[in-house]
Parts: sequence; C-alpha cells; structure tokens
Amino acid sequence: MSLPPLPPLFYQIFESLPRQGPGCPEATRKVFSLVPPLPGDAQILDIGCGSGAQTRDLAALTTGTITAVDTHQPFLDAIDAWAEKAGTAQRVKTVCASMNALPFEQESFDLVWSEGAIFIVGFGEGLNLWKPLLKKGGYMVVSDADWFEPDPPAGLVKWWESEGYIPVTEEEMKERVKRAGLHLVATYRLPEAGWWDNYYVPLLARIAAIRKTHGSDPGNAALLDALMHEADMYRKYKRWYGYTFFVMQKT
Repeated sequence: MSLPPLPPLFYQIFESLPRQGPGCPEATRKVFSLVPPLPGDAQILDIGCGSGAQTRDLAALTTGTITAVDTHQPFLDAIDAWAEKAGTAQRVKTVCASMNALPFEQESFDLVWSEGAIFIVGFGEGLNLWKPLLKKGGYMVVSDADWFEPDPPAGLVKWWESEGYIPVTEEEMKERVKRAGLHLVATYRLPEAGWWDNYYVPLLARIAAIRKTHGSDPGNAALLDALMHEADMYRKYKRWYGYTFFVMQKT
C-alpha cells in the first residue's frame, strides 16, 4: 500500500511550524516516564517524526540511539541540522521512508515511538506493522485520536468521517492493543495545551500569513479553510475527543 502524496502547500504551511501535529514537551516527558527503564544503549525508532519536536525531547531523555523516520526529506534535514548543532548527531539518525514500508530488520529496536502519526495507516494496522520491529520485551508508544466521552454530537462525528477517520473510545483502542498481542502498560491523555498552545496557535498564525500570498487560488483557499475549521472543531468539541498515548510492551 502506498500512501497518497500531500499537496505542495501543505509543506509550505507545516515546514516552518515547531511541530506538525498536537503534542508538547511536557507530554513527551510524562509518557516517557511511564516506560520502564531502557538499556543505556537503547535503539529507539521515531516513526512519522516530522521536523522532530519529540525527537529532540527523546534525545534529551535517553542516552540511546534514535532513528527518526519521515517521508519528507526537508523535515529530516532540519533534524540533522539541530542534531549536529547540539552535538548529538552520532546518536540521532534520520531515514527517509514510508511508515508502512520501514527498511529495518525485525527485532531491531528497544522502543518504537510515534506521536500523532499512526492514523495514516490506522491504529490496529500500525501496531501490527511495527510490532515485529521490537525486540522481545521492547516497548511501543503511540498517540492517536479517540473519544473521551460516549455519544459524541452528530456534527462532530460527521466532520471526523469527512476527514476519513472515525474515532473509537479509549476502551476500544485498548481492545485493539490486546488484539495486536501487546501488553498495555499505561495510557495518558494529551493535555489541552498540547493541542492549542503548541499546535493550533502557531498553525493559525501561519495560515493567516500564507493566505495573504497564496489564498487567491481556490485549491489553496480550500486547504487553508479546512485547517482553520479543524481548529474551530477542537475549540468547540474538545471535551469529546483528543489524543491518548498508549504505552505497550511486546512480551
């Protein structure tokens, strides 16, 4: 399965953002603290890394080697640049590859990490794809959208369906973890600041700037409008949904 390409304007919007999806350093640190201690020379795989906001955090939290993977080379170039500047280039590596065709040997990693990216291949599908990459006893951490409360409003459900994604409850996500043959260690909900302060605020500022130079094109305007609508939906319905981190172990 090949993943569909994104429009060029998407990258113009997101390349300059501090992160390409909801998240925050505080959440990354908190969730990492829920992972049992790793070996000092741990091999860590960061899938769908974007420009590496969480990669940088992981590099500060561990002495292991981190392999950051994305399909967009400029994101990886940004990671290479800061790793070189920070003196961590020897243990922060980048690989340009699709998350559903990763070029690694089975049982290569002590920790597989993916923030807000597994939806591209699907939660259950991603767990099954990436589990073989873990060493026995290794850990996987992913965040994905789910319902925080039952019976979400019809308008919210319709919007999610229009986005090509249908969330399920956290309990159903836990069942999918079990079906993938992974042991659930812990869960953690991304706090509101990870959505709004760290993601939507800079995104909306970028949209306003891009609209001045590219907004006259109907296709560009539609993309900008869709991103703004996404932020509006979160503002209106944030009590109903969000990201949950799942900390899992391959036993």
